[in-house]
Amino acid sequence: MNLLFRLRRWLSGWLLRGRLLDWWVLRRGRQVDAAYCAELVKISSAAPALPKIPNLNCGNKLRQILCIADDLWGPVGLAHDDLSRIADTRVFDLHPGLATKDPESPEGRAMVVKLVRDFAKANPSLSPDVVIFYLRPGLLSDEVFDVLRQFWKCPLFGWNLDDKMEFFPYGVFAHGNHNYQYWAKNYDLNITNCLPATDWYRQNGLPCLYSPQGVRITPDMTFPTSTNFKYEFSFLGQVKVERTFVVNQLRRAGIGIQTFGRGWPGSQLVQNPNDVFRGSQINLGIGLASPSLTLTTTKARDFECPAAGGCYLATYSWELPLLYDLGKEILCYRNIEELIEMHAWYRRRPEECLKIAQAGWRRCAAEHTWEKRFREIFRRTGFTCEQPVNTI
Repeated sequence: MNLLFRLRRWLSGWLLRGRLLDWWVLRRGRQVDAAYCAELVKISSAAPALPKIPNLNCGNKLRQILCIADDLWGPVGLAHDDLSRIADTRVFDLHPGLATKDPESPEGRAMVVKLVRDFAKANPSLSPDVVIFYLRPGLLSDEVFDVLRQFWKCPLFGWNLDDKMEFFPYGVFAHGNHNYQYWAKNYDLNITNCLPATDWYRQNGLPCLYSPQGVRITPDMTFPTSTNFKYEFSFLGQVKVERTFVVNQLRRAGIGIQTFGRGWPGSQLVQNPNDVFRGSQINLGIGLASPSLTLTTTKARDFECPAAGGCYLATYSWELPLLYDLGKEILCYRNIEELIEMHAWYRRRPEECLKIAQAGWRRCAAEHTWEKRFREIFRRTGFTCEQPVNTI
């Protein structure tokens, strides 16, 4: 890692605290918001492009899926069991080989190329019908796509869960100007969880499908029936600047909130996130697109928490009403004041929280599993899935 960058990051962590950190987050967030809106206006002035969804398999049966990822908290890792219900699934986790590499450095990208090439050579009999390639943009390179095409001639799917912050080269930060649209041309299909991003791909002539995140429902995620909550109000997730801003606002208002996840002072180690979701009367969702304090994006937690049987109070996003019945299946707030107002109301009504948790669980089990997401993606691209749909 570059020494200057390392020094700058250390100084930022030491200087940016408390009110100064809040000011920095607001300033940077506004810069990103302005750059994002400028890109939206530019694209919306053009004539809309028609959807481009290729028929990649012409009705042939889907027998084997290969997933390559640097982060198994993304769809590749979280959906492994669900994908295995659809077809034979192999997962190659790049993360162990990248543990000591700066993901934005030439060394990190070169290591990805080496790891993928070595894996392909070590598995000559592997013959997938589709490869799902899920990497941070900072790890992508022309060389790694050359390697993928060299060893596997099947369709290549890419998935981006942060298009609002990664698709355009905003130039706001010295580190992390990804320009993901450059890499998107290398995929036979791009999958995005951001509905507006489908227009961005299409305007670039790129095949794209919209698919929100999903959830893998495990045996412990049964229908909730009890108001015997261990926590009144909780947030589960690692520390990020925009999350710290929201939590600090609540605590300054006198609201006690239990935080779980890496980086929170005094945070407890969580073996099973479902225990927190299910054991909390109210689960806070912070759906901000980092580092913005106004732009939102759908999160994995939007499905994991309700599916675990938790009452979910999330940042309002205009895409969430397309996925849930707001006020009945999940709750949404638009600002800190409304969040405080809703917390004050529901903290005294545990039975109402349970009803919301039950309705959210039903919706997730019926519509929002990873298996259903991927079956729809494969169906729309011409694959025929041999294995029957799993019923819950």
